[in-house]
Amino acid sequence: WALAATAGAMVYRRRMHALWRESTLRRPVLVLESDDWGAGPHAQASALGAVSDLLARHRDVTGRPPSLSLAIVLAMHDFDGTNRAGGRHGRVELDAPTHAPVLDALRAGSKRSVFSLQLHGHEHFRPQTLVASADPAVKAWLAGGPLAATERLPSHLQSRWVDASTLPSRPLGSEEIASAVEAECAAFARITGSPARVVVPPTFVWTREVERAWAAAGVEFVVTPGFRSTRRDAAGLPDGDEGPIANGDRDGPITYLVRSDYFEPVRGRGAEHALRALDRAVAEGRPCILENHRDNFIFDEAQCRRSLEELDALLAGALSRHTGVRSRSRVGGRRVARKAAVRVAPVARDRPALEGDALVRPRRDRRCTGPPARAAGIGRRDCSEPLMNRPAVGSAPRDAAA
Repeated sequence: WALAATAGAMVYRRRMHALWRESTLRRPVLVLESDDWGAGPHAQASALGAVSDLLARHRDVTGRPPSLSLAIVLAMHDFDGTNRAGGRHGRVELDAPTHAPVLDALRAGSKRSVFSLQLHGHEHFRPQTLVASADPAVKAWLAGGPLAATERLPSHLQSRWVDASTLPSRPLGSEEIASAVEAECAAFARITGSPARVVVPPTFVWTREVERAWAAAGVEFVVTPGFRSTRRDAAGLPDGDEGPIANGDRDGPITYLVRSDYFEPVRGRGAEHALRALDRAVAEGRPCILENHRDNFIFDEAQCRRSLEELDALLAGALSRHTGVRSRSRVGGRRVARKAAVRVAPVARDRPALEGDALVRPRRDRRCTGPPARAAGIGRRDCSEPLMNRPAVGSAPRDAAA
């Protein structure tokens, strides 16, 4: 048994280390995050209005409405502008008149405190890759103009931070990364009126070099599925995984956030699925961070209605099953003390919005017992470090277009 235990510890040492270092929360926290909104189809405007109205009807235990974190795309391809520029990429940004209905809806939801905007990307693709493509389908998509839907592109071409013009993909050069990050962060600040503090990498394919550029531009948080995919393989699937990553992990000025499960009615993961994920997270003392995408709401009216009904059921169910639940915009380890527990709190408008609400149970005041410790196979002991009980549940699918 000793030999088997030692072998198991060696095999799973990285995961066990990740489990051990994640902190637990004192109160239930539900975070809803939805990706891909912004520049693109005008159908988003009415969908955003409906989502905003629904969120505003609910209140958590603090009396505040739920806040949906929206990862926004800041620009779409300008076909005519590219032709005028002799093949150099042209773009129509989110604050252009073309996208006014969508931007107005985003701003209206933000004013009601039901939307919290975070950076997804300048585009949901690498512009140079699409402009140089000889694929007739890609050329037709580009010709569709700035209201086209990026969901219609091949999955591997939706990755922003690799060159997927050929597969396996190739890494981008340092100068290209630095220039692109500087441009997207400047555009986000201009369009939203706030600096980019939180980034959701498109399709969850990015590299440490991109992170360093984000950090230099003032980004503090990177949302992950619990690992970092650094390339696309020969089949076009995310590959080169680095991790595991735990909620609150830090690399210099960057703090990582980890999504735990899904709320995707269009993919059969509706309110009941999400509520089971919330139950599990509450039992483990972890935030429940749910992933969602705009395609649940914008491509089909009947599906949009079903998704709104499921969202309504999720919020009502969360409040009835966990009366102390806080619904927040995003979760991060904002302050990490060297010799104290980590304070894990949402970041809303560039400040911790849950200070005191989701305070990690201080190690000096408790023993590591209960469901989290049992789930990790750990008995009673002095809490010399915060406890994480197990890896993120239901991390993003290998080919999900975040």
